Amino acid sequence: MEDALLRFRQAADRENHRRPLRRRYSPQLQQQAIEYWHQHRGDEGVRAIAASLGVSVTTLQRWTRPPAGQPRFRPIAITDPAPSVETSDAVAILITAAGPRVEGLTLERAARLLMLLR
Repeated sequence: MEDALLRFRQAADRENHRRPLRRRYSPQLQQQAIEYWHQHRGDEGVRAIAASLGVSVTTLQRWTRPPAGQPRFRPIAITDPAPSVETSDAVAILITAAGPRVEGLTLERAARLLMLLR
């Protein structure tokens, strides 16, 4: 078992030794869990991470959610305009939960776009 994970579980057991059902976690333990989640979320799903930590999925999701007063979107600034791709047709770029999707390009124009974005 990973060292950070082992430390988290031991500290959680110490804090909750008299609470087998409704466990509570200190802000320090919650922060450790969030850091562990940040390190492993690219490799594992939230269910696997929660199981490793010994907490429920709902608890882990609540801890990793931004605070209520914090906006979900962050302002961005474009500092250098992207190079244009010459097209005579309309191009639609959709940003979805599954990732970006580009419609309206031929294979050659899509390849050129990818080369420009590198």
